[in-house]
Amino acid sequence: MNRGAIIDIGSNSVRLIIYHINEHSNFEVIDEAKETIRLGSYLTKNNYLIDDGIEIAINVLKRFKEICQRYEVVEIYVVATEAVRKAVNRSYICNRIESELGLNVNILSGKEEARYGYLAVKNSMKEKDAVLLDLGGSSMEITLMEKGEFKETISLPLGCIPLTKMFNNIESDDENIELEKFINNKLNEISWLTKNNKLNVIGIGGIAKHIGRVAKGDKNYPKESLHDYSMTREEVSKIYSDFLKLSINERNNFKGLSKKRAEIFAAPLGAILVILRYFNSEKFIISALGLREGIIYEEIINKK
Repeated sequence: MNRGAIIDIGSNSVRLIIYHINEHSNFEVIDEAKETIRLGSYLTKNNYLIDDGIEIAINVLKRFKEICQRYEVVEIYVVATEAVRKAVNRSYICNRIESELGLNVNILSGKEEARYGYLAVKNSMKEKDAVLLDLGGSSMEITLMEKGEFKETISLPLGCIPLTKMFNNIESDDENIELEKFINNKLNEISWLTKNNKLNVIGIGGIAKHIGRVAKGDKNYPKESLHDYSMTREEVSKIYSDFLKLSINERNNFKGLSKKRAEIFAAPLGAILVILRYFNSEKFIISALGLREGIIYEEIINKK
């Protein structure tokens, strides 16, 4: 059995997926792993990724490579997104990873990242007209899908980590109002977006899955069961309202949410709610598949 692997160096976490494409042109997930390292938080104001962050990332990549070796993976495809993309020392980072681990890092553009998210949605969900929202650790990709086609996209440096830094975990009404103004202004600057278009929003990435787990009241709720799970805008609004009522310490015990995610949950969730209101979306639909699965779908398409 030829096994492939994808390692995704994200701004919040590093993820591994080991898979096999069968004779029916479907893929089977053999194993997955994740390490939350908050790589984006190691970027200085001048976008220099400090050595502490690089060392942590390399150690995780080393462990993931060992897992791949145990599974006798034939090819490991490594991608990096906003934290490495933004880093002024990205060449040094990639060279170190290649020299120490023999892994070649492909730094994705915001458009490439969005396209892989779109491929995951297109090939696994029934929705044909929607706004795709991939809110990662350091970036936010907004993509317009019409009749199942990739129409427009934009990548903004507004992921969970920078939003949390900017709006201080939304500990006051003023911060909540500022967040709403800020996101609305950003959306108004995007010429191809239409306000009140009533398109549903499909959430891609960790924050979307965590919103689903909070709705289910179970932080270990399997991601497979969250795929294509639909919530109303009112349900998302209630989760946000309930979360903001709690003190910082109480938020760490919010039902369905891990402590690590609770630290960067308020502002991203608030941003998602603003976006739902902007489009007058009735539903927030969760895609449990994203960048990594999109890469696999592209491999399947190319093999046909």
